[in-house]
Amino acid sequence: MAGSRSEPMDTKDIMAQVRQELALQNFQEMLSKVIPKCFSKCVLKPGTKLDSSEQTCIVRCADSYQQAFGLVSRTYLARLQRESMTDA
Repeated sequence: MAGSRSEPMDTKDIMAQVRQELALQNFQEMLSKVIPKCFSKCVLKPGTKLDSSEQTCIVRCADSYQQAFGLVSRTYLARLQRESMTDA
């Protein structure tokens, strides 16, 4: 791991670390928004536990958001890479 070396981190290592931290932060933010939305959509009568249809609905709802998030992230990263190649 780059941080465990005795030499200072180079720019690429720092950028990679920043990207990882941003990706994690974005994912956590997405989850904080998805959970209430999926819960509101799928749990019509809150009780002491979720029935199987509610559980299935929540899983499908969260999966849908996760797939969309992944698609947007991949598209954005591809765009950044294309732009950085044209700037070089």
